[in-house]
Amino acid sequence: MHHYFRNWHGRVYTVGLVAIALFTVHALASLIFDIIGLAPSSPQWAAVLILGGFLALAGTAVGLQSLNSSPQRLTGLVSGASSMALLGTYSVRELMGQQASWALAGAGMGLIIGGTLGFWTARRQGFCQVAIALISSLCTYGTAFGLSTWTIAAVTTQHWGLALGLGLVTGFYLWLTQRALKWTYHQWQHGLKQPSSAIWF
Repeated sequence: MHHYFRNWHGRVYTVGLVAIALFTVHALASLIFDIIGLAPSSPQWAAVLILGGFLALAGTAVGLQSLNSSPQRLTGLVSGASSMALLGTYSVRELMGQQASWALAGAGMGLIIGGTLGFWTARRQGFCQVAIALISSLCTYGTAFGLSTWTIAAVTTQHWGLALGLGLVTGFYLWLTQRALKWTYHQWQHGLKQPSSAIWF
């Protein structure tokens, strides 16, 4: 009977992570494609810098977290706050009809909730920690994808120095993505081995 309930908890745990991954991919794709092609002269350029900053922070933090030699609570706080700020922005924006003020409110709520969860679950291997790591890992890939589009644009316009620099940073974030996803996978496996009462936190 105990084995049955353990398997049941494990299935719910995994399905929950898959649902979070699908939602995150959809949200990040919507946010990124909204800003691709905007130039520095665009009135919305500030949104590009804010989105890019949150993506880069989340990706870098979870990449450092995967090294296990970094301050786990600090990197957990940064990755949680940054990644949840993005999801908060998307969710509230969609619910409230594309209004910028509501999007900012969503980002603020995400920062607080994500930062708190990231800080307190950084040294555990339950659902919350793995979920934040998964979301941040996908943010890492989002960063690499966004940088790659700028790299292609630089090549197209023959700005070779800029293209080289952007290409190197893109490669770095692809490497971070690989590390972060691998670490998240191992955290998921360890989480499944915990007692059912501890699997979520």
